[in-house]
Amino acid sequence: MRRFDPIAALVSGLLLAGAAQAGDLVAWSDADLGISAQVPQGWVSDTMPGGGVLFAAPGIDPHKAPHVALRAHADKGSDLGAAHDQLLRSILLDGDKVLSDEQGEAGFTIRSQDAFGKVTLHKTERLDCASGALLASLQTDYPAEMAAEMEPLLAPVPGSLSCR
Repeated sequence: MRRFDPIAALVSGLLLAGAAQAGDLVAWSDADLGISAQVPQGWVSDTMPGGGVLFAAPGIDPHKAPHVALRAHADKGSDLGAAHDQLLRSILLDGDKVLSDEQGEAGFTIRSQDAFGKVTLHKTERLDCASGALLASLQTDYPAEMAAEMEPLLAPVPGSLSCR
């Protein structure tokens, strides 16, 4: 073991604890996307290429930080069964382990873990909003070593996805 490994582990642990410490969710909505959800308080947000919003835990390397990503677009009768099958196939081709897979009339949710331990939840849902039908997607991800902090914090987020 290198001399600085324990120090690096301590600093990393403190940063991770700080990211989860707030532990609160706040209401978020976006007029352009037409959706709303609960997101972790204090997480940094940014617009994603192609549309959508990405929330990341602060103070952690962006490549390792937990994320919540939200996207939506007008739905013109998308085949959710085909979208589910395509995403599931992609997850399996990447060599990831499927932890859960739920499918219903309004959408689907797939939870997986990659070879490096990152846990990802994909949720796609058809929303019937006053402005018209939307196909909304939400993705959460975090390193497996952060599961104890992130699972309780992020658990309510997928169920909060709704029309703005």
